Amino acid sequence: MNMQCRTGKPTKCAFLGGPGTGKTTLIKQLDVDFSMAGYLSSSCMDFARSYIIRYGPPRTIFEQFLLYEGQKQSEAELSHCDIIFCDNATILNYVYGLLLCDFKSRQQVYALMKLYEWAMKDLPEYEIFYIPREFPLHNDGVIYQNEEMAAVVDQKIKSFLDMMNVPYTVITGDLASRIQQVKDKLGFVPRRECRIE
Repeated sequence: MNMQCRTGKPTKCAFLGGPGTGKTTLIKQLDVDFSMAGYLSSSCMDFARSYIIRYGPPRTIFEQFLLYEGQKQSEAELSHCDIIFCDNATILNYVYGLLLCDFKSRQQVYALMKLYEWAMKDLPEYEIFYIPREFPLHNDGVIYQNEEMAAVVDQKIKSFLDMMNVPYTVITGDLASRIQQVKDKLGFVPRRECRIE
């Protein structure tokens, strides 16, 4: 894949996986590396994280619409960039909707169908990377899932990608390995030499 130049939309890279898989650390380092190499890049932090800090964990499927709109807006604010590294994506609101949906409620099933429709509409905008769980969950005070629930989220995300036949790249290993795998996939070519004086 060759990254688009500034004549078009930015390349949006979505890093998907359950909580505590190292997505945020990875995107922050990628942002630094790409910026130092001459790209106009930015990391787009997970809007759900700030929502949880402020209001607590989402308890209903309907809150996923607020999280969707917040994530969409966060990404739109970075539309001036060449490349955006997202530690979430709007398509995940459908996955979390699946976990929250009361399938006996027609209203909630309809809400889930809308989240699915929006996910499918947004899917082509992303270059997707999946990060499997390689280390135990570390609770940082914001992550509200336990180890068991985090594993369920991991599986739901991967199942969604596989069932919808979504192309994605699995990223594994230590931080340096993960960074190199992403750079290889994106066809990273420095635009300027990095000099530290």
